[in-house]
Amino acid sequence: MDLTNILGALTGNDAASTVAQNLKLDQKQVSSVITAALPSLLGAMQKNASTEAGAASLAEALGQHAGNAGNILNNLKGADLTDGSKILSHIFGGNLSNVLGGISQKTGVASNAVGNILSSIAPSLLAILGKQNGNSGAAGLAGLLGSLLGGSQQSQSSGLGSIFGK
Repeated sequence: MDLTNILGALTGNDAASTVAQNLKLDQKQVSSVITAALPSLLGAMQKNASTEAGAASLAEALGQHAGNAGNILNNLKGADLTDGSKILSHIFGGNLSNVLGGISQKTGVASNAVGNILSSIAPSLLAILGKQNGNSGAAGLAGLLGSLLGGSQQSQSSGLGSIFGK
């Protein structure tokens, strides 16, 4: 799986439409936010996984969500915004408001809506990554995230890059 596949899982097959309906937003806005945010989400996870404690914590979160990877659309229909918000806080830490503001500026979508969209998809993103990571645990995270982000170089040059330019 690469960045394009993950993006497709979160924006295709009625996924963006489901999030848009749940949040009463425009589907194009939802897709735009997810597309702009995904490299930043993965980059922040990779940074967190660069320490032993961060990798262990992320591996545990992925393991907890991996069983939900079977039907992303159902996950998005019943998205737990509170859980998603906690996930975002863990991923971005004290930079969360800056990240939401940056994505808001990049997409033209209000910062609070960006936060709700990302909170909606965060559990599903962890489910997808958890399934990909399998039983690799913390040791496999660096390779998984590195391959996803390494494969995104072409995507970044076409406008999918992180708001931080990573």
